[in-house]
Amino acid sequence: NKQGRVHVLRKFGLQYTWWDRGVAVDTKRNHILVTQTTGDGDNQHGEVQVFRPDGTLVRTVGQEQGIKYPWYITVHGEGNILVSDWRNHCVYVYNEDGQFLFRFGGEGSKAGQLKAPHGICTDRAGN
Repeated sequence: NKQGRVHVLRKFGLQYTWWDRGVAVDTKRNHILVTQTTGDGDNQHGEVQVFRPDGTLVRTVGQEQGIKYPWYITVHGEGNILVSDWRNHCVYVYNEDGQFLFRFGGEGSKAGQLKAPHGICTDRAGN
């Protein structure tokens, strides 16, 4: 935490999925964010699950926007959540309460387009 103390997290159960997951920690709100994909083949459904450290589910994010394969996730210094969607070739951005703000990208290699985005990160300056 910001005071330099280490908190041990409890182990908590997640729905089984054989798809990869992404994990991020929101230190401002003390939440753990986990990406999840369910379904198979072209019938994938993705979401971000927001938990408290004790494993209590706070909310799910992203179902309404049609996320398919959210793989990487980060939390911006102001609390915005950024999720890269490998299958939809874009990045979704939500505010700290999980409300959808916008998305960018789209399949391709031209300016502003992405091809199966993987890693995503932010820095302390909010970039």
